[in-house]
Amino acid sequence: MTYLNLCWHFHQPYYLQPEAGILESSIITFRVLYNYYPMALLLKKTGARLTCNLTPSLILQIQKISNGEIVDGFQEMLVSETDDNDRIRVFLDELPPRIKERNDILRFLIKRFQSGEISKSEIFDLKMWMHLSCVHPFLLSEERFFSELYEKGIGFSKKDRDMVVACEKKIFSGVLALFRELFESGSIEISTTPGYHPIMPLVCDAAVASTTKTSLKIPDIDFRYPDDVRQHINMGLNLASSIFGRNIDGIWPAEGSISNQVLDILGEFNIGWVGADQQILSESMEEISSVIYTWKDLFVIFFRNHEFSDRIGFIYQSWDEANAAADIVKRIEEFSGNQEKILTIILDGENPWEWYRNEGKIFLNEFYLRALSNSNIKMITFSEAKNLNFNRKALSSIPAGSWMGLHFDNWIGKPDANRLWQILADARKTVQQYAGNSPLYESLMKLILMAECSDFFWWMSVPADKKTRAKFYSLFQLILSDIYKKAGLAVPENIMEEMPVSEIPREPVAFISPVIDGKITNFFEWSGACEIEIKHLWTAFQPFQLPVGKIAYGYDKENFYVRIDIREKIFSSIIIEFKGKKTFSFSGTQAASEDIAIDECIEIKIPWEKTGKTDGVGFLIRLLFNGSEIVIPPAGFFVFGRKNFDEDWQV
Repeated sequence: MTYLNLCWHFHQPYYLQPEAGILESSIITFRVLYNYYPMALLLKKTGARLTCNLTPSLILQIQKISNGEIVDGFQEMLVSETDDNDRIRVFLDELPPRIKERNDILRFLIKRFQSGEISKSEIFDLKMWMHLSCVHPFLLSEERFFSELYEKGIGFSKKDRDMVVACEKKIFSGVLALFRELFESGSIEISTTPGYHPIMPLVCDAAVASTTKTSLKIPDIDFRYPDDVRQHINMGLNLASSIFGRNIDGIWPAEGSISNQVLDILGEFNIGWVGADQQILSESMEEISSVIYTWKDLFVIFFRNHEFSDRIGFIYQSWDEANAAADIVKRIEEFSGNQEKILTIILDGENPWEWYRNEGKIFLNEFYLRALSNSNIKMITFSEAKNLNFNRKALSSIPAGSWMGLHFDNWIGKPDANRLWQILADARKTVQQYAGNSPLYESLMKLILMAECSDFFWWMSVPADKKTRAKFYSLFQLILSDIYKKAGLAVPENIMEEMPVSEIPREPVAFISPVIDGKITNFFEWSGACEIEIKHLWTAFQPFQLPVGKIAYGYDKENFYVRIDIREKIFSSIIIEFKGKKTFSFSGTQAASEDIAIDECIEIKIPWEKTGKTDGVGFLIRLLFNGSEIVIPPAGFFVFGRKNFDEDWQV
């Protein structure tokens, strides 16, 4: 018997600016229509038993929009009679590329808008399709009103737009209530994450990062605030309990980040379980499916199984969805053999589905129904799992780390992230001076907790487009500035400095003509290429033990070149796919040729004349191994423009 212990994690950072009465973002509306509401409907329809983790920052924004406390700028744009060009640009940038590419009418209207040749009526149609594209296919099949608008296609009236906003408001009012209904009925469990999604080990003591397996320069700052962590935990548990009508028994720490100190603090609260990552125990090769671990016998720790979490999050994206559901259920059934085992799967419940062929509609339905009808699988909640009659082992010490591994490199250690930590440390010291002034101190501490959100440090640590970095950097600036203004102090100059530019180039900078021998023959043969560490390409849960370290690509006048730095020779097939569906496949076992060589690395040469690409180039890499597939990049394509570097030579 396999006890399937599945948790969908739902999180969005707190996008609302301090004291603002309007949310100028399309993200919350998109996620409500595309993820939260349809997934709750599907859970109700199928009767699947599992756990949903909703973060307080997400809950607060849905609640504020649904009760009219704030205005949703995306909805306001739809009913507005003005062109709203600036808003349209911002909101379009926020919608995932895959969503914008799926609908022919929306693609056409976006091109018209970007060309500046769009008419007034087309502007209104564009606004409408920006909203309709947010509606998940499952919700589309459940709400006839949305289907009728899809069929209408163009020429939407003011009445149509008003009705869409009214329908969205109804969904906003019902989404948290639906999760509550499922929770109160015992069909699902709801867990939460502390407060504003902080990396709790770093907030407890930022110096813990220097004790981990990091190679980065950890800043020497005095930042140790375990009481802040307690406030985050209190806020999360109290908010979720009040919204969902029952005490919350479990916590998924932000990014799965834990340390001894954090676990001890969690032990002060009346919780039954905490989620963590398999990598935390990987060095000791502890068995996570046959043993129930506790922290000093205070609560249970469940460690997520990477293989199964990755299959749903990444591998099945390119599969036929019904086949993918059959495969995962077969693997879950076989997981336990003739024994009883717990299979803990924790993953992002938002981002995977836009990459599935049918956006997860078929996969999720088939997955739930097959798992429920299989006599060798029992779907359970985490609180049910913690009470199973398994051998138990009490832990009293554990390495500090997150789902990224035994380090916190994606939140501290990079220069831009370190700069934010220093700014935050200075502000936190300033706020501590007002600890005796209760009303002011509480107001300032709320801003501090908001500024401790992991997302600010994440986007200053990973390669990201300038607009995304600027959005989070600007919000961080506003929060920190408000702290000093409320305290009646001058805002320090370092807070108002422009965002540092440290983007990683995505384009080759010079011609290259490497020898195709599967080796880096000399330093200079790839020196003009664009080189990327692929672990930075995932902005949510990433695949475990990636079989590739780096990729590099470049070109000369005749050929396009790709280098894949592999950790072992396990690939059955390597596919280079160009935007426009032109593909080149190579066997992972073929002998070296003038086009491919596999030795210390994989080197590939593709003549330009075979690609049909003369100017703009977009490509991705598919790697097949052990029945799995990994796509690099996980979203979209690597894009660059071909240049004649000979014309750029200067003496």
